[in-house]
Amino acid sequence: MTRKYRFLLVATVVFRTLSTTTTAFATDASEGSEILKACGIEGGLVVHLGCGDGRLTAVLHTDDSYLVHGLDADATNIAKAREHVRAKGLYGKVSVDTFDGKRLPYADNLVNLLVADNLGRVTKDEAMRVL
Repeated sequence: MTRKYRFLLVATVVFRTLSTTTTAFATDASEGSEILKACGIEGGLVVHLGCGDGRLTAVLHTDDSYLVHGLDADATNIAKAREHVRAKGLYGKVSVDTFDGKRLPYADNLVNLLVADNLGRVTKDEAMRVL
């Protein structure tokens, strides 16, 4: 199965997983594990687009085989997410940054999994570029 085709399957699973949960989505580590297990991702760079308060971003780091990066266009969300990640003792393994909301700050094919409930202004082509 090609990498790009696999992404389409992964995206479907992640979007379905996100859409079937409550707004208090990331309250325990099992939810992060469920997403990763459903996608078949066993390590690498996981990007959480629209990371909000960082709760889901933090639980996506289930072990040291993952490096998790949260992105959000809102500086207030980034401040909240950083506070949450630091409080969990995960900063470094999990980090969060602002971005322009359109271009993902990664080299081609660097990201193993892109988690988003809404791509916002990020085009499908841009998402595919980094995967």
